[in-house]
Amino acid sequence: MNPPLPIDGRLAAITAALGPGATLLLQAEPGAGKTTRVPLALLESLGPEGRLLLLEPRRLAARNAAQRLAASLGENVGGRVGYSVRLESRTSAATRLEVVTAGLFLRRLQADPALDGVACVIFDEFHERQAEADLALAMVRQARSLLRPELRLLVMSATLDLAPLAAQLDGASVISCEGRSHPVAVAYQPPRPDERLERQVLRALEGHWLVEPEPRGTALVFLPGLGELETARRAIETTPWGEGLEVALLHGQLPLAAQGQAIAAPRGGMGKVVLATSVAESSLTIAAVTLVIDGGLSRRSRFDPATGMDGLVTQPASQASAEQRRGRAGRLGPGRCVRLWSPAEQQRRPTFDPPELLEVDPLPIALQLAEWGAAEDDGLPWLTAPPRRPLEEAQGLLRQLGAVDGQGRISPHGRAMARLGLHPRLAHMLLRAADRGWESLATAVAVLLSERDPLDRREAGSDLMRRLDWLLRRPGPEGSGPSAGRGPWSSLQAQLLRQLRQGSAASKPAVVDGGTSRGGSCGGGRDDPPDGSDDVRAAQLLAWAYPERLALGRGRGDGRFLMRGGRGAVLPPGDPLAAAEALAIASVDGQGQEARVRLAVALSRSGLEELVAEEIEEVTEARWDGTDQRVRCERLRRSGALVLERRPWPDASGELVERALLEGLERVGLEVLPWCRTSRQLQQRLMLAHRHLGAPWPDRSPERLGQDPGAWLGPHLGGLRSLQDLQQLDLAEILWGDLDWSLRRELDRLLPLSQPVPSGRRVPLDYGSGTPVLAVKLQEMFGCVEGPTVLDGRLAVRVELLSPAGRPAAVTSDLAGFWSQGYAEVRRELRGRYPRHPWPEDPRQGVASARTKAGLAREARGERR
Repeated sequence: MNPPLPIDGRLAAITAALGPGATLLLQAEPGAGKTTRVPLALLESLGPEGRLLLLEPRRLAARNAAQRLAASLGENVGGRVGYSVRLESRTSAATRLEVVTAGLFLRRLQADPALDGVACVIFDEFHERQAEADLALAMVRQARSLLRPELRLLVMSATLDLAPLAAQLDGASVISCEGRSHPVAVAYQPPRPDERLERQVLRALEGHWLVEPEPRGTALVFLPGLGELETARRAIETTPWGEGLEVALLHGQLPLAAQGQAIAAPRGGMGKVVLATSVAESSLTIAAVTLVIDGGLSRRSRFDPATGMDGLVTQPASQASAEQRRGRAGRLGPGRCVRLWSPAEQQRRPTFDPPELLEVDPLPIALQLAEWGAAEDDGLPWLTAPPRRPLEEAQGLLRQLGAVDGQGRISPHGRAMARLGLHPRLAHMLLRAADRGWESLATAVAVLLSERDPLDRREAGSDLMRRLDWLLRRPGPEGSGPSAGRGPWSSLQAQLLRQLRQGSAASKPAVVDGGTSRGGSCGGGRDDPPDGSDDVRAAQLLAWAYPERLALGRGRGDGRFLMRGGRGAVLPPGDPLAAAEALAIASVDGQGQEARVRLAVALSRSGLEELVAEEIEEVTEARWDGTDQRVRCERLRRSGALVLERRPWPDASGELVERALLEGLERVGLEVLPWCRTSRQLQQRLMLAHRHLGAPWPDRSPERLGQDPGAWLGPHLGGLRSLQDLQQLDLAEILWGDLDWSLRRELDRLLPLSQPVPSGRRVPLDYGSGTPVLAVKLQEMFGCVEGPTVLDGRLAVRVELLSPAGRPAAVTSDLAGFWSQGYAEVRRELRGRYPRHPWPEDPRQGVASARTKAGLAREARGERR
């Protein structure tokens, strides 16, 4: 007898709402029992002829849901309830309710758009908004409108706001159901300064779980990824209380047997700690959970269109995700949830995670659309359409792989790729490998790149060959990992090998276009590598899948590389591949300034050249060398961004050299030119004349000079190649340009270099501030009624009046106004400080001189000192 669940009271309404052709949105809170009860109720209401497909977001969830549903019927999996995931199926002729992943459902839908014999398609956990689920819903809605109007659709979600979704699904009805009402007390435990995540987990376990009397039940700890799970497990095992404690990991790549152990009830009274990723948020029932410790982080794969790479991004989990996790503590009774952040931070978190379709690699979506016969804007009823530009770029890459023709129609090669159910790059690699007879090695590579890393990277480093040795049962170097535990990988490889051999005859790989930064062939038409060794073959396989990731070392064995696509790549310190001359990179984390290499095959430089031999081009270039601060003229052999050879190019044209020199000048800035006081003053005077008078005076402002340095420097760069050569330039003459000599004299009249003052001296004018400035001792301006001007009286000169010691006493552009209003105050201050100097009450009547009173007296007597 199954225990009652909150959803039981809504089952009649659900089955009634799902008549032929109906669409129903079911929002059921965690613990309501939607996955366990609703499919079975629909199975009963549809009668013996109706078949149901239940879509789950992950393989782990699909297996678990099938087991629970079959157990509810008192049957084994494979009877009325079965499941099918990639390369694994447990169904029979009696199966009427089949649990599948969204990816497998897409393959079924492509093969049979009408879904003959299927009465209802159920989308479970739709709040996760996985890309494949969004695409599947759009495609099945289009197929239903054209081929199967009677097909029923049920979309189930735990936390998603269904109002916007219902508005997009014409005619959809909505039913809501509360979950189990057991209260869950929430406590917040913000991290201490510099406290690592595993230490926060230990503190939460010690403060909220170990203090409970036995039996304690299960503490479910949410962490972002496998690395954090392993670190937390080691931290627990090193504590005094961790010895003998049952600790289990739960993540998306877990084998079925280990999954069962993780979700089972604790074996003893000490309790159990389950360290889980977000896979445990939904679809899995974990027994006896009384405490949830939420690390508050989620790890998502994010595609960067600029680099063509995926990267794992760790970010704060959304509020909806936190609610899902909290609910896990209240399934059986009152529970507790400890959040490792503050209440204020909780309010700042996003309400929902964005749809995955907006962030993932669009290449698999593009291949699905090509097989479906739809372009990205071909009327497909998206809930959230994928970004257009990345999707267009993905369609271009499919053309390079030979998967589609010039009109975007799928080719036989593309159909064969789609049938394999792998990422298009790996599928393309497998089909190319089948043409060479390398199926065993290629399927091993594909499995290792599709599943989690089976070896500890701290011991095995990033060497893909160590994983291949392990998987293919070959002797490997010490540290390659134990042979035990390879069973799941070997099984997947064997199944993929059978699938490839069965389907490869249907299509031979197309000859694709030349390599580009994000696709291409790399050696597609060559014979087998000369030595035929597996490391060379593995590198060739990776070159077919990821040609832009072939890389050359750019340091001295320090793990720094440049990839063919132009991006930098780095290996962690001490990695066994760090000293390699070149790499064929299989897996990278594309986030960050430089991509981090996860898996790769070491290559010699000559081995890399063999792989790219058909894509090597001979080019000439004149470029600025920032290290030596000069122009380099070279002949290059290169493939993409990789330069394989450089040779001097002595006969480069002057135009190319000049262009490179100007490029270098733009990088280092115009300040490196041989400026002097004369050239600076001329630049400032010409700039001032242009500002106030316009033509014919040229604009010599710093902004204008920097915008187009070739316009004024170009004719003078002949024969120059370096920063040192530029020091020969006569900038004053260059700034004059083609101005007539008469205009040069006119500039001296309009904006003179010096100004006569009443004392009889000529004092230099400074144009550096954009306004002419005359710095002169105040006494030398006695007797001057009006201040000086330039530009034929258009522009007043700013006068900086100095004390006898040469210090600023006053600044004015209106000397007459200063004499009337400001001088008296300045006079009082200067008379006290400099009593030996004359300070007449009326400066307009004073004698202009820098001398003291005694000096003036001697001058009057005709004496000399």
